[in-house]
Amino acid sequence: MIFSLIQFYHETDCWLFGGVFRVLHRHADRYEVELTDQGVGFSGRLKLRYPYRERTTRPTMERHYENFEVLKILREPYSGRSFPGYEDIDLAFEELETLIRNDRLDWRAALENVKGIYLITDVRTGRRYVGSAYGDQGLWSRWRAYTETGHGGNVDLRGLVDQQGLDYCRTNFRFALLEHRAVRVPDETIIARETFWKRILLTRGEHGMNRN
Repeated sequence: MIFSLIQFYHETDCWLFGGVFRVLHRHADRYEVELTDQGVGFSGRLKLRYPYRERTTRPTMERHYENFEVLKILREPYSGRSFPGYEDIDLAFEELETLIRNDRLDWRAALENVKGIYLITDVRTGRRYVGSAYGDQGLWSRWRAYTETGHGGNVDLRGLVDQQGLDYCRTNFRFALLEHRAVRVPDETIIARETFWKRILLTRGEHGMNRN
């Protein structure tokens, strides 16, 4: 059985209960699971406190269970924090995944019809990737592709995901918005600004994950 907890990034040492899952099959690089009905009414609602500092992403629950403290039971399942404005977007992969999965309307309305340049940071290695959304693809659609695959179709990131898996992205990737522009701005302007940020942030070569 898997007792699922999601780090609640807005509060120190806070975790959100995600459900209890039964393992159906074990593979070399992943599990096939199904959600059980145990505690299902608390999924997305139960907030727990525990100062977990270990690097292991799949600890044995029995070793930690007695140290959890119930903080709060939300009236409704958590669907993500309110849109903070374009200048304050800094999201962990799992938080972005929650916003996309719940189709959070304030975020979608803000990001769906804008072009922009964004930064993905691998917090484990410190390496960074600069990308952009232009043409018919707004930022919402572009970032949704990352939550589905980890690499969003980028050749530059595909190799990392192939080696480390999607769980690595969930644990270590953060998304930040560097610039946003109206949809009427020419694609060439977005591409030029993307090139600017690659140069400024040194995301080509050994310091980053951009190939060009």
